[in-house]
Amino acid sequence: MRGTLAEVYTRLLSHFGQPHDWWPIFGDDAAFEMLLGAVLVQRTRWESVEQAILRVQAHGWLSPQALAHADPATLAELLRPVAYYRQKADGLIAVCRYLCARHSGDVRRILNQPTLAARDELLHLPRIGNETADVILLYAGGHALFVVDAYTRQLFARVQPEPPLAWETVRYAVMQAHIQQQLDDPDLPNSQDWATLYGDFHALINEQCVRYCLTRKPRCDGPPARRVYSVQVGRESYLAREDGCPLRAICTYYQHGPHEPHEPHEPR
Repeated sequence: MRGTLAEVYTRLLSHFGQPHDWWPIFGDDAAFEMLLGAVLVQRTRWESVEQAILRVQAHGWLSPQALAHADPATLAELLRPVAYYRQKADGLIAVCRYLCARHSGDVRRILNQPTLAARDELLHLPRIGNETADVILLYAGGHALFVVDAYTRQLFARVQPEPPLAWETVRYAVMQAHIQQQLDDPDLPNSQDWATLYGDFHALINEQCVRYCLTRKPRCDGPPARRVYSVQVGRESYLAREDGCPLRAICTYYQHGPHEPHEPHEPR
C-alpha cells in the first residue's frame, strides 16, 4: 500500500509527537543564528554545527557585527571540522559585511520583506542556494516555503508516496511546488499555519532519516538510532520505542526492498 504525502506527515507526527523546538538557539539573535547554522550545516552533521556555533560564541563572534570584522583564518579554525570550513568562513564574513552595510546587521530586515523579494536577496549572498535560502526564510522568517533537502529526496524515493514523482532527480522548484500542492489539505494538523506545517514536516523528515531511514542500513524494524543533539524538551521521548519505523505500512522500500522483499512485520 502506498500512502499520500499527507499520510506520511500524519504518521510521522503521531510517532514523534507535536512540534518540538527543533532548532537549538544559543545566543540572543535567533534569526542570525539560524542563517549561520543553515550555511554551516551544508554537507555537515548537525552535531558539528552546534559545536562550531558554540566555539564562535565563546570567541565573542556570534553576531553579524563581530563576524564582519573577523579574521578569516581564525574563524575557519573555529568552524573545523565543518565541511568546507575555509570557504564558509570567507562566505559568512562577506554575508555579515553585507548585512552590516545594508541592514544595520539585522537579518530580520531581509526576512520582513515579501517572500519573493527576501528570497531573491538571500540568493545573491555567498554560500546561500535554494535550500539554504528556504531554510532561513521558513524557520527564521516564518515564510511558508517547503524545504527540499537530501533527506526529503531519500525518504520519498523509498516510501514512494502518491502521486508519483521522480523524487531523486526532479528539479528543486518542481518538487517544492508538488509537495506544497499535495499538502494543501485543511484537515491536516497545523494547516491553519502553513509555515508551521512545512517547518514541522521538514524537521520530522530529518528526524525520521537520522533515526530510521538511514542512508546505509535503514532501521526499518528499529530500534531508532541514537544521535546526540543538544538537550531539547521531548527529544528523548521516542528513542526508547520498539515499534520500528512509523512508515513501514506505506513504504515501498520496506514492502519490496531494493533487492529482496521484507517479510511483513507486526509492531513489536
